[in-house]
Amino acid sequence: MWGTLQVVLIYAFLLGSLYLLISLGFSIICGVLRIFHLGYAYLFTLTVYLTWMFMKEFGLGLFPAILGMVILQFVISILVYKGIIIKYVQREEILLTGLLLFSLIVEQIVNYRYPIQAGVYIQTTLINGSSKIGTTVISNQLIVGAGIALLLTFLFVLFFLKTRTGLAVRAISQDIYSSRIIGVNVESLYVFTMMLVLIPVIVGTLILAPVWSVEPGMGSLYMTTAILVAILGGLGNIKGTIIASFLIGLTHAVVSFVLGEPRFMNLSALVLVMIILMVRPQGIAKSEALW
Repeated sequence: MWGTLQVVLIYAFLLGSLYLLISLGFSIICGVLRIFHLGYAYLFTLTVYLTWMFMKEFGLGLFPAILGMVILQFVISILVYKGIIIKYVQREEILLTGLLLFSLIVEQIVNYRYPIQAGVYIQTTLINGSSKIGTTVISNQLIVGAGIALLLTFLFVLFFLKTRTGLAVRAISQDIYSSRIIGVNVESLYVFTMMLVLIPVIVGTLILAPVWSVEPGMGSLYMTTAILVAILGGLGNIKGTIIASFLIGLTHAVVSFVLGEPRFMNLSALVLVMIILMVRPQGIAKSEALW
């Protein structure tokens, strides 16, 4: 009994930390730009496959390839923001459709150029091997990934609570019109936010790439987790996102190690979100505030 509880608690912590890393960017976009970014999935896909492209097609080493990927991701995010988000921000149905279609187009292009049979593998393992905690054997990569996730989240929270730029971003997330009146450059902060959300996405994807499956549709899988966490936590609220990540991590751990049915992980998360939303339709925290 204690052995099972130990495994559940350890993996609830590990999975919750990684889900937080996956979902943090989506939550920030929802909180600041006030849009449901249906194109969020392409960020994960491009992180892996742009890195692979620079390595495979241009013969670059891992670190130059990652640098090239980051630069290209920044450029693409600005183009998406200027070409879709700003242009159709007043037409929500066109905006959401455009973002979704862009994500699907990216997935199809990647699938054509690098199908799953291509055997894409990004060697971004920080620590090889595994460690034993009690009777539980855990991949060192997941342990390090969980630590990085918590550290990065802490830095983001510190940024939004303690810096002038972070406070300005929180201000426009609460009241864009008042923010304009007091002289906040809303456009610049929106672009800055689009750049900022790339950090947890890129870091999280590179950490998970060596241990979780890599294939052209991986972005949709990660985005499903991000959506569930963001909705459960209260759209755009980072505090709620943190709580929701660990709740879903705990649910997945219980389903996997107590019920012994890993296939029901996604189903269990959906049921959890549905039940909580029936009691609290707004989610765990208020969606009106970023924090």
